[in-house]
Amino acid sequence: MSDLGFNLSLGADVINFDGNSGLSYRFKNKKMKTLKDVISLKFKSSESEGVIFHGEGQEGDYITLELKRAKLVLQLNLGSNQYGSIYGHTSVTSGSLLDDHHWHTAIIERHGRNINLTLDRHMQHFKTNGDFESLDLDFELTFGGMPFSGKPTSSSRKNFKGCMESINYNGINITDLARRKKVEPYNMANLSFTCVESRTVPVFFNATSYLEVRGRPNEDLLSVSFQFRTWNPSGLLLYNTFNNDLGKVEIDLTEGKVSVHISMTKSKKNRIDISSGSGLNDGQWHEVRLTAKENFAFLTIDGDEASSVKTNSPLQFQTGSRYFFGESLGYKHLTYIELTLTNRDHYNNELWVVY
Repeated sequence: MSDLGFNLSLGADVINFDGNSGLSYRFKNKKMKTLKDVISLKFKSSESEGVIFHGEGQEGDYITLELKRAKLVLQLNLGSNQYGSIYGHTSVTSGSLLDDHHWHTAIIERHGRNINLTLDRHMQHFKTNGDFESLDLDFELTFGGMPFSGKPTSSSRKNFKGCMESINYNGINITDLARRKKVEPYNMANLSFTCVESRTVPVFFNATSYLEVRGRPNEDLLSVSFQFRTWNPSGLLLYNTFNNDLGKVEIDLTEGKVSVHISMTKSKKNRIDISSGSGLNDGQWHEVRLTAKENFAFLTIDGDEASSVKTNSPLQFQTGSRYFFGESLGYKHLTYIELTLTNRDHYNNELWVVY
């Protein structure tokens, strides 16, 4: 089923979606009934959720391609003789960690109930549920989000935020039509034809690499924020040695929890340990915020203030000038880490990635 009769000559046009904009390709005859389809495009995003395209019919048929938890999900329903359209529902998932802001290629080839879903050259073949072989869509196919219909199911899905390139629907170059204003955009002011690069770039760590950040030394306030994702249950996240041999601070992942260890050489209580979160090695992005001062340390995971952990133990430290992210020191390395600094006055913003 590699050749379904459509020319897949793809252009190089790029469309940037900001999460509020989209494209509507209106059918000339208001209804589109197809026995076979080829839909292909390239996408890149730093968001884990978002509808890439969607089409539906008044008789219950639909097709949706979207990102869910950074995986590509194709949902399709051609209908069924059984009571209720739910019996025709088919859902297939492919890939993972697709919110890496790298280009990914998706191709959907359908002939009747036989489907090929290809993501970055990895093809899955499956057969849809139900009894019918034609896809009956009404009015339009939307790219970048769901059409507004007032239904709760439509509004609960996030729009796509990122870039698409070479959108091709059954031999029709949608991106070229959009550039020539032959398709109907919504929120046109937020739609552009250049890909906006992400301000933050994930850093991938191999078995020997680490990230070094130069900070302002001799501060009595430590405030740091970063995001990470990994499948590994344990690994070092951050390490800083205090000036004047006053100790050190370590933030690590231990069995899926974020733990903070503050060691002080000139204090009666020479070690403070706090931890928060669970199951954080699920491959999703998680945010860590740590604030420490002379009389408290405050740890927050994923912005959940209600579950934040605080200690009022006295702290005596002066920050060191070098912060290490992902350095081994006997720990397993993490898969990804994305760094954002909250108090930029405390850092020189000089970054070193050592391999």
